Amino acid sequence: MASLLVLSIFFFLSSCSAQSYNVLSFGAKPDGKTDATKAFMAVWETACASTRPVTIVVPKGRFLLRSVTFDGSKCKPKPVTFRIDGTLVAPADYRVIGNEDYWIFFQHLDGVTVYGGVLDARGASLWDCKKSGKNCPSGATTIGFQSSSNVMVSGLTSLNSQMFHVVINGCNNVKLQGVKVLAAGNSPNTDGIHVQSSSTVSIFNTKISTGDDCVSIGPGTNGLWIENVACGPGHGISIGSLGKDSVESGVQNVTVKTVTFTGTDNGVRIKSWARPSSGFAKNIRFQHCVMNNVENPIIIDQNYCPEHDCPRQVSGIKISDVLFVDIHGTSATEVGVKLDCSSKKPCTGIRLEDVKLTYRNKPAASACTHAGGIEAGFFQPNSHPIPSTLNVLSYGAKPDGSKDSTKAFLAAWDVACASANPTTIIVPKGRFLVGNLVFQGNECKQAPISIRIAGSIVAPDDFRIIARSEHWISFEDVTDVSIYGGILDAQGTSLWKCKNNGGHNCPTGAKSLMFSGSNNIKINGLTSINSQRFHIVIDKSNNVNIDGVKVSADGNSPNTDGIHVESSHSVHITNSRIGTGDDCISIGPGSTDVFIQNIQCGPGHGISIGSLGRAEEEQGVDNVTVSNVDFTGTNNGVRIKTWGKDSNSFARNIVFQHINMKMVKNPIIIDQHYCLDKPCPKQESGVKVSNVRYEDIHGTSNTEVAVLLDCSKEKPCTGIVMDDVNLVSVNRPAQASCDNANGLANDVVPFTPCLKSEIIMT
Repeated sequence: MASLLVLSIFFFLSSCSAQSYNVLSFGAKPDGKTDATKAFMAVWETACASTRPVTIVVPKGRFLLRSVTFDGSKCKPKPVTFRIDGTLVAPADYRVIGNEDYWIFFQHLDGVTVYGGVLDARGASLWDCKKSGKNCPSGATTIGFQSSSNVMVSGLTSLNSQMFHVVINGCNNVKLQGVKVLAAGNSPNTDGIHVQSSSTVSIFNTKISTGDDCVSIGPGTNGLWIENVACGPGHGISIGSLGKDSVESGVQNVTVKTVTFTGTDNGVRIKSWARPSSGFAKNIRFQHCVMNNVENPIIIDQNYCPEHDCPRQVSGIKISDVLFVDIHGTSATEVGVKLDCSSKKPCTGIRLEDVKLTYRNKPAASACTHAGGIEAGFFQPNSHPIPSTLNVLSYGAKPDGSKDSTKAFLAAWDVACASANPTTIIVPKGRFLVGNLVFQGNECKQAPISIRIAGSIVAPDDFRIIARSEHWISFEDVTDVSIYGGILDAQGTSLWKCKNNGGHNCPTGAKSLMFSGSNNIKINGLTSINSQRFHIVIDKSNNVNIDGVKVSADGNSPNTDGIHVESSHSVHITNSRIGTGDDCISIGPGSTDVFIQNIQCGPGHGISIGSLGRAEEEQGVDNVTVSNVDFTGTNNGVRIKTWGKDSNSFARNIVFQHINMKMVKNPIIIDQHYCLDKPCPKQESGVKVSNVRYEDIHGTSNTEVAVLLDCSKEKPCTGIVMDDVNLVSVNRPAQASCDNANGLANDVVPFTPCLKSEIIMT
């Protein structure tokens, strides 16, 4: 990972003195009709001859390209950056590029970077040809890198590839981050990212929906790190297929971490052909994965053969030292774990730890052949390490709702913390009264700890008892902690009444559940009611999954945000219902890679990014996706809010999509003059808001102004894109109001004058 840090710094420093060439200056036309291939090749020849670092700029617009090869074998050595603000589109006739190996191809380069942009290969007509059984070309891979080093791809979107979307072949030191891949679930052979014969490759913060493997890992791969990936639909993440050739290099040192699979044909898979081979797969780690209705969540298939006349042979691929840890979710097939290994070379060193897969609300089955574990011999269902179990009753807790069980809960935690093995703390049915709880992880053995709550944990009736502290229940500096089920009842109604009655002596109140400085956190099926203040807070934490949560408080309960995220990385919030008196979800400074999906919000103040910029020196918010949300009767829908004062903060790379509004006061709002202090300083916000996309947003506004973009005069909003937005007011036509904002609009109601009308390809 150190080499990747050096690589990132290298790209940054080298770009500072780069020469810049705009493809428009070489004759390219952004109309999507004029062939820009010669212009792109002309700018490449100029860049190739330069002795200084070069940036090639592709501005906004649609640029039609045939197959292009950017060959660096004859170039002067230096970094080359492609900065793409627009869209590159393939010819409508798939045959133009369909017989080529690649549509856009980079080879023999040392130091190449691709930032942003959309690649639309327009492969749907070729998919139809293949499905019809006609004689069709194989199709071109959209973008490929071969025999290159120090490659970075950031923020790229690939649509509708004819075949594979992104291929890394024979490369070294490659980083892909923030990539999005999209193709129909039935599109043939459209692997999202394929890596082979390459070393030191990392794939971060990526969303892949396609008709084949989200990520496929071929022979010769050594040192691959995949983290924070959303996969589905598709065929999952596959190592293989290996062993198609009798003499073949293997795959080793692969980590797949923090991946959510949704509706995929497979989850994590190793597959090899049933034929002799010298290949291997070893030192593989799959961890912190969530399966949502996945057909084969965990599978090793050493009898892979897509042809019907498969030879009756056994795989010669040697599979060893494979770890599956912290994999949970639902299987769409009865067999959730399938280890079908070779009789000639059985799998060895297979280890399953903290794996829980269900099928139709029951434990999924396991099937295995010729598979051996490190300690337990041949793997049998449920043979992975069984966590020790600690029941809080054994430490003196009482389920009567009246006796203080605080010490009992902390005693159970101390035992779990000291264990080197996975541990489960059980909170059985009943009501357990606890005061302020702080679970410290600094001295823990770092083994996974699960807290399974069948009953309710309740705060004291006197709100002052827990309101003296910032938090009611707090986890600090913990790793691999999961909370399943249960109810947290903070009994905050009396404090709300104190505040709502104008009481000046009321305490601020405690946040119900807090994770700070923590990693690999899972909250599943928890219900939080009547919090004194925020319900759930994630602060300075990484790799957090919140799923199936319910949050409930009165619509007039003050400052009772449902879920608040701040200074955290890789946070997923899914399949949750939130009704409260403040933001359903709020995203504060320093948050990156936040994914929110399938949320019902109301009552409340909507989903807010911010408030940002209260402090002059403040981190920003980057890479947030809010998808499939229903807002009902909320004060706001999707909101970005910043203080009207100087700041160096920012909010960028935000996507709001597939959203329904029902009687929402401010369905779409950017408020850069937010201020609760009276009197407010007459300043403009210094927070930079950029690259915000609103897509497929429909419904009713409870106010006349359904779209309000009130941006900063000092730092106007840029890169605002609206596509397929239709908002109507109940009693009159809806309106839009905007100041200091610019961008593009396609099929938007109400008409938003600050956005240029343009067809936007998604």
